[in-house]
Amino acid sequence: MTTPTFMSNDLIVKYASAAGATEPVDKVSSRYTFVPTLKAVDLLRDAGWFPIKAEQSGTRIQDKEGFQKHCIRFTRNENFEMKPKDERIDLVLYNSHDLGSSFKLIASVWRLVCSNGLMVASDFANFTHRHVGFNENDFVESADKITASATLINDQMDYLKGIPLGYDEQIIYAESAHKLVYEDLESAPIVPEQLLTQRRFEDGNNSLWTTFQKIQENIIKGGVKGKVYGENGPRKVTTRAVQSLDRNIKLNQALWVLTEKMAELKSMAVAA
Repeated sequence: MTTPTFMSNDLIVKYASAAGATEPVDKVSSRYTFVPTLKAVDLLRDAGWFPIKAEQSGTRIQDKEGFQKHCIRFTRNENFEMKPKDERIDLVLYNSHDLGSSFKLIASVWRLVCSNGLMVASDFANFTHRHVGFNENDFVESADKITASATLINDQMDYLKGIPLGYDEQIIYAESAHKLVYEDLESAPIVPEQLLTQRRFEDGNNSLWTTFQKIQENIIKGGVKGKVYGENGPRKVTTRAVQSLDRNIKLNQALWVLTEKMAELKSMAVAA
């Protein structure tokens, strides 16, 4: 496995300029505590988490340019000292300086085979820290809790990999995921079954984990062929990748909850 290049603060700002803001957007209240994202990055480095990817959302509001939502992915050195495997546990830092977001620390499963990140929705792997009254010790403690949660998350992945799904069950899962993406099902460009499209050999088994992987990647990365219907009849389209950071996190975590619920239902069915 190739060891990644950990990012310097300058490189982070190159890809997510808002992370380098030295003051908040105008019109903040006197109670607002400005905490630079790069300060949080340095705290995470000291806790053993190293940045490997940075991005930010676009904004059409000129006054928010340079303060908008941004996201930085971190990993640990030991993730690259072990034998190659399918997944690793990363940490994602999410923040903004336009009053749009508090600091969020979220555990993320990074799947090596497709370079795709899954957000964990479990309470033990999600933490929010407001700018008002920001406490460095509490922030670092949250990062340490995500470090400690790696074993639990790995155990949960192994559990999901051991749950087989019949085709009818996969369709039920796909239908639920489809509703997360498209509010108006009648005008959706694709049908639920298309979310089960297999992109690679490694996704050939029928476990709940693999079904989750296929559906998540098809939703987040897009590229699924479909049709929309207008006055001139059907028109071929290709679904787009999810670009919004907010929507990416929301969909990822909703899919994680859906997967946990499916596992729960399967467990109840076996016990009945």
